[in-house]
Amino acid sequence: MATRLVQTFVPDVAVEKVESIIEELQDESIVAFKNNLPGPLTQFHILVEAEKLESVLDPMQAALGSYENFRAIVLAVQTVVPKLPEPVIEEEEGDGEAGAGGNGKGKAGENGEPSNGKKAKKSNRISREELLDDLAKVTHPNSVHWWMVGLSTIVATIGLATSNTAVLIGAMVIAPLLGPNMALALASTLGDLSLAKSAIKANIFGVALAFLVASIAGWLFDLNLQSPEILARTDLHLEDLLLALAAGGAGALAFTSGVPASLVGVMVAVALLPPLAVCALMATSGNWEAARGAGMLLLGNLVCVNLAGIVTFLLSGVAPRTWWQKRKTRKIAYGMLTVWALLLAALIFFVMLAESGKPGL
Repeated sequence: MATRLVQTFVPDVAVEKVESIIEELQDESIVAFKNNLPGPLTQFHILVEAEKLESVLDPMQAALGSYENFRAIVLAVQTVVPKLPEPVIEEEEGDGEAGAGGNGKGKAGENGEPSNGKKAKKSNRISREELLDDLAKVTHPNSVHWWMVGLSTIVATIGLATSNTAVLIGAMVIAPLLGPNMALALASTLGDLSLAKSAIKANIFGVALAFLVASIAGWLFDLNLQSPEILARTDLHLEDLLLALAAGGAGALAFTSGVPASLVGVMVAVALLPPLAVCALMATSGNWEAARGAGMLLLGNLVCVNLAGIVTFLLSGVAPRTWWQKRKTRKIAYGMLTVWALLLAALIFFVMLAESGKPGL
């Protein structure tokens, strides 16, 4: 896991609170340096592994959030010499040692959550702040993003019509529809209404632009609409839903672990961009039955990607900082899970009903 440098600016009157927070962490892999600045501010430089960033930021936000001059800036670190020591994994002590007669760590935490004295569960993901920042950017796309959507749609359309796998994979690597869907899944997990609105808007505009570009390509050029790659995406099957679930889980894991999204771009784009292009091509040619099948495939993939994304974020421990926010947003997350699961169940029923009516089955 990568290392982060937290530059924290705090009022002089709150220095003892920061020092107390750092001392309570009791982790040799977290290194802190203090720098007295001229004026009423003091700066702390804290080196911490990315997966432990929340254990530093959360208590600081809870204790210092009311100070107007408090700021915490998180920077990515290329390397550290010498490297931070590996943390020692200790066995959890019994509850008796953490209680009132123990070392006093059984008191309520600064953020309002009760603490039982046990070490926090080790996380293998980046902090929620980094995750939110990464995904919030893709919900406010610029002109470059829209050009990427249009160009990747053209590449995908040509790859589909010519059954050229290499060209099709080239369009998939761009994966322009990955970010907004992951942002929507994260918004559902955290109950972030503002992020959800931005993600939905980015999704709608992205899908509309890709549909328009593919339609224009189908209208201007004499494309082979009977190619195997196109025909393979004119119907919805159970294995397509399984692929989309895997793609959504891979996309969410990529973001939570800080892995570049392009590494899973192929997998996620398999589930989203090609059926969208096929739907547009078939609609332009007047083949409404095939367009409906491709549209059902796209809908199924969108449902599965979001469902898998929410499940992955929940299993990764992505949650708001305070316990009351967690309790509120967990209801929202489970509610959205139920909605997506019901939609998936309806699609599975539709697939099974359609397959049972085919001749020879």
